[in-house]
Amino acid sequence: MGSSRDIAIGPVAVVSLLLGTLLQEEIDPVKNPLEYSRLAFTATFFAGITQAMLGFFRLGFIIEFLSHAAIVGFMAGAAITIALQQLKGFLGIAKFTKKSDIISVMESVWGNVHHGCNWQTILIGASFLAFLLTTKYIDNSGQEE
Repeated sequence: MGSSRDIAIGPVAVVSLLLGTLLQEEIDPVKNPLEYSRLAFTATFFAGITQAMLGFFRLGFIIEFLSHAAIVGFMAGAAITIALQQLKGFLGIAKFTKKSDIISVMESVWGNVHHGCNWQTILIGASFLAFLLTTKYIDNSGQEE
């Protein structure tokens, strides 16, 4: 539910989604899986090298130049993108878009509604979502005292 103080998954997950979308536009992973894997590895490698160099040269202060509004906007966009990508599994849609923009995802959802959704996956997903929200509420109610 995004409440962990130990890990921050939001930016990493959204960058992974966007990187995957960009790579799929360049190379078809079904037709050329080896080339797709090489390109994904190269992009990930250079991202890691960039982060390592920023850490090595102690350039973390650059983050101070980002405004709070920009960070909040990025995190809100990341949350929306990740939530929309979860609709495929939540609704049990078999044929779903590989793009990550809002318009493509919503077109894919509305285009597949007439085929029917899998009620079992909706039931299980809603049950676990209710469980997570309930445990988060119980955990937060103990901290207010």
